[in-house]
Order: sequence, then C-alpha cells, then structure tokens
Amino acid sequence: MKPFRRLAKYITSQHPEWAPPDFRDLLDSAPDAMVIVNSDGKIVVVNSQTEILFGYGRQELLGQPVEMLIPARFNPQHAKHRAAFFSEPRVRPMGAGLELFGRRKDGSEFPVEISLSPLRTPQGLFVTGAVRDISERKKAEEQINKLNAELAEAVRRSQKLAATGRLAATIAHEIKNSLDTLLNLLYLIELKPDVEPEMKEMIGQAREEVARIGHITRNTLALQRETAFPVSLSLSEIIDGVCRLFESALAQKRIRLERQYETSGQMIGFPGELRQVFTNLIGNAVDALGEGGHLTVTIAGADRAFNVCVADDGPGIAFENLEKIFEPFFTTKGEKGTGVGLWVTRSIVEDLGGRIEVTSSTRPGRSGTSFTVTLPWAQSRANGDEQPRLPKASAG
Repeated sequence: MKPFRRLAKYITSQHPEWAPPDFRDLLDSAPDAMVIVNSDGKIVVVNSQTEILFGYGRQELLGQPVEMLIPARFNPQHAKHRAAFFSEPRVRPMGAGLELFGRRKDGSEFPVEISLSPLRTPQGLFVTGAVRDISERKKAEEQINKLNAELAEAVRRSQKLAATGRLAATIAHEIKNSLDTLLNLLYLIELKPDVEPEMKEMIGQAREEVARIGHITRNTLALQRETAFPVSLSLSEIIDGVCRLFESALAQKRIRLERQYETSGQMIGFPGELRQVFTNLIGNAVDALGEGGHLTVTIAGADRAFNVCVADDGPGIAFENLEKIFEPFFTTKGEKGTGVGLWVTRSIVEDLGGRIEVTSSTRPGRSGTSFTVTLPWAQSRANGDEQPRLPKASAG
C-alpha cells in the first residue's frame, strides 16, 4: 500500500488544505469494479462497484477464491492463467483476443473487459483487476454487425439489379426488330378484305399484347419508364381485357371467375402499366388455384380512391413469405417464377400514387389470398368537379 501513501503524502505537501482520502475511498471512487487478489487466488479487497456489478456483499467475497466471479466452465483455465501472471507480472489486459464473462451471485453471466496490474507490497505480490461490464458495447457491436450485414445484402441485391438492368437492355435491343416485324405482319393481316370481324378483333388484341411486351421489355426489365402523358381510362375495361386473356386457362382449370364492379373506375393513369399490374395479379391467382377454384375481382370507390381487389380461394401464402413476396427475385414458384412480377407491380402502383396490400390464410377450408390495389380516384371532367389528381411521374 506504500505507493498510495507516498502519493497522498506528496499531494498533501503540495496542497496542505487537501485531506488525503482513505485507500478504500480511492477504490470506491473508481468507475469499474476493482478486485485485489493474493497469490493464492483469494479475494482480499473489493470496492463498492464490485458489489453492485456481481450482486455480492463485500463480506461474502473477502477470502473467497476469485473463481467464484467466473463461470464454472472457465475455472480450470483461469487457475493456470493466474499462476502464469504471478510468475511474470506486468500490466496487461486479461484474455487478449478472447471473450470474457463474469458470473453474478444469481448465476447470470455478462461479458466483461478486465485489466490486470501487479501490486507489490511488503506483504507480497497482489494482482489488481479492473472489471468493466461491456454488455451495452456488445449489443451495439451486434447491432452494427447486423446493419453491416443488411448493407452488404443491399449492395449485393443492388449489384444484381444493375446486372439485370444491363442484361435487360441487351434483350430489349435484340427483340425490338422482331416485335416491329410482328406488328407489321399483324397489321397486314388485318387489312385483308376476307378477314372476319371476330378475327379482326382477335388480331387487334394480339397487336395490343405485342405492344405491351415491348413496353414491358423497355420499362419493367430495364427498370425505367418512357416519358408519357397519363390518359383517362376505365379500370373495369382494363380488367375485362385482362380477363379475356385468361379465358382459356380459366376454362381448362374450371375456375369460376366473378366480377363485382360497384363503379367503372374512371381515372387518370397509364393503361399499359395498369394492364401489367392486373395481368400479374390475376395470372398469379390462376397459377395458385386448382381445378374448380374461385376467383373474384371487385372494384369499389371510397375516400377519393378506387380499391381493386383480386381474391382467390387457393392454398394461400405462408406467413413467413408474406413480407418477402414484394422483394425482387423472391418467388414461391420455383424455377417457373422470375421473382420480379410482384416487385414490378408494387413499383407501378406506388408510382401512380397508390398502394398495394395483401392478406392470406393457409388454414384448411379457409385458405386463400387477397391483393387490394388502392389507386387515386378521378371524377369525370364532364360534371364540372375538381381536376383529377394526376399520378406521380417517375424520373426519366
């Protein structure tokens, strides 16, 4: 204890008005738990922080082996480390590079950081250990590691998207000429005088679908949209047109389609993009349904918006997948799915100032999935009401 006494004597000589504190008062003022151990590994001095940190009273610790403050699984190694320190005492951190833990009176463990320093006295060599609880630091490190992992995943996905964009641009360039040729051929067939009206209608639908493929190639896969002006459109007409595309699949699987239109859904938007939205949703429902399933499409107007619901009584979506279905490249269809349909669908809906929500159940007898698309409501300008709210235009 002489070093402390000499320090106190020096300070007193320089500042006579200062009364030296007791040695234990100095220890109690330390912010860390301070434990002094003799060469036998017995605790001889502790401060108040030690009592607070470990939950023991001072008298419960004095004279006890220091291993009582360490998890039992570390006791054999600790005895060897303690003997090694006394044979070569020096100031150093304990267990450098290792995870250290303390054990409280109630048996609970917590991560610690320990600094060791030798204390030479006339009574022999002692070791002073400063113990710091680093639980909060560990939590912060875990949170940082988690954020870093999420950032790395975001970067990976961003790189994957960028690669997909470059590939899509190549695809769009390669198929553009073929699409133009196909459109020209359809146009020439439509001009033939012996083409029946019903066939002309089918050719017109085919031309629309070819044009839509071109639109998807340029805009969806290339992750951008051409600059274009929104137009007045009818949601019911768009949905009816989409349903006609699935007539064969619906008939083959004997799926019962029910359309409930409370309104025609007159609004301002991009017809091609909305056809893409409902083609994805209805197509997914048809894929999910087995023979004899039931598919319902409803349009309702409320709160100056249209709600379009596409609901099926298929097997439903597992709960753990509900939060993932809108992520790029996630699919529950295996090799048959691309994992971009719902991601693109949500992007289009949000660009139009709307939102898309999903509910699903896998309970036997009550299974099914429902997607609800909410889109800005636009009144007809003929009735003199306020101007409709235009959808948000995306950059580019």
